[in-house]
Amino acid sequence: MDTSMEIINDNEVAVQQAASSVVSNAPNNSGLMVALHPLTLLNISEHFTRVRMQEQIQTPQVIGALVGTQTGREVEITNSFELAFDVVDEKVIVNVDYFTTKQDQFRQVFPQFDFLGWYTLGRYPTEDDIEIHKQMMTWNESPLFLQMNPYDIVTSKNLPITVYESIIDLIDGQAQTLFIKSQYKIETGEAERISVDHVAHTTLGEGGEGSSLIAHLTTQRNAIKMLHTRIKILHQYLVNAKTDESCVDHDVLRQIAGLCNRLPTIDSADFRQEFLTEYNDVLLTSYLATITKGTNCINELVDKFNIATSTNKSGRSRHQHQGFPNF
Repeated sequence: MDTSMEIINDNEVAVQQAASSVVSNAPNNSGLMVALHPLTLLNISEHFTRVRMQEQIQTPQVIGALVGTQTGREVEITNSFELAFDVVDEKVIVNVDYFTTKQDQFRQVFPQFDFLGWYTLGRYPTEDDIEIHKQMMTWNESPLFLQMNPYDIVTSKNLPITVYESIIDLIDGQAQTLFIKSQYKIETGEAERISVDHVAHTTLGEGGEGSSLIAHLTTQRNAIKMLHTRIKILHQYLVNAKTDESCVDHDVLRQIAGLCNRLPTIDSADFRQEFLTEYNDVLLTSYLATITKGTNCINELVDKFNIATSTNKSGRSRHQHQGFPNF
C-alpha cells in the first residue's frame, strides 16, 4: 500500500513539473475580462461524459472550440462545439475541414459569434496542449485555453476550471509559447438561469419531485430498451430456426413476416414523394405566415404614416386660417 502511494505521488510530482514548464508564473497584466456562460460548461461536461461512456475510457481525449463575442478587452464565451481530431505519431492533429464546417454552420445561426479559443480536459497543461494551441492560432492569433479537471474531487466551491492565455517568452534565448492564468467570471442570462435551476432540482429517486422531462425521457428509454430486447429475441429465433429446422414453427414465422411487412418502406419512391409533398406544404405554410406578418407590419406603417400626414395637414390649415382671417 505504501509503495503504490509513493508511485502515485511521484507521478503527480512529475505531472506538476511538466506543467510548470509550460505555464508562466508571471503576473497577468493583460487586463482581459473573461465571462463564461453555464451553457459552455454544460456542453464540456456532456462531451466528456458521452465520450467516456461510449469508449469506456476513464481519461478520454476531448477537444472542442469556444465561441462568443469580444469587445475590446472583454471576452464573453457563450457556447462551444466539439472538434474532430486524429492522432498521428502520438500527436493530436485537429481536423481542419470539420472545424471549418462547424464554424460556418454556427455563423449561419449566430453570425455575431467568433472563434475565441478551445477546451480540453486534464489536471495541468502539458506540451501536447501547447502543440494543439499552436494549431488553434491558425483561426485566432491569441486564442483562450479552457481546461476542465473532472478527475479530482472538488473540496471547495470553486469550479474545477482554469482559463489560460498564451504569451511568447524567451527561454534560453529561444521564443517559446507559454500559458498564463487568466481571471474569469460566470455570467448567466435569464434563460440560462431557468435551465440551470431546472437541471439542479431534477431528482431520480423515488418520492422526489423529479422533472417532468426526466420522467418522459425515462419512459422513452424503457420503451426503446424493451423494443430492442424483443427484436433480439426474434433475431435469435430466426438464427436458430435457420440452423435447426426441427425447432421451426411456421405460425411464428408467419407472424414475424407479417410484422416485418407492416414496417414503413422509407426507401420507396412513393414514400419520398409523400415526404417531399408534406415538406413543401410545411414550407409553404411558413412562407404564408411570414408574408402575412410582413403585410401586417406594412399595413401598420401605412396607418401611422396616414395619421402623421393628416395631423400635419390639419396643423397647417389651422395656421393658415389664423394668418388670413375672413372678413
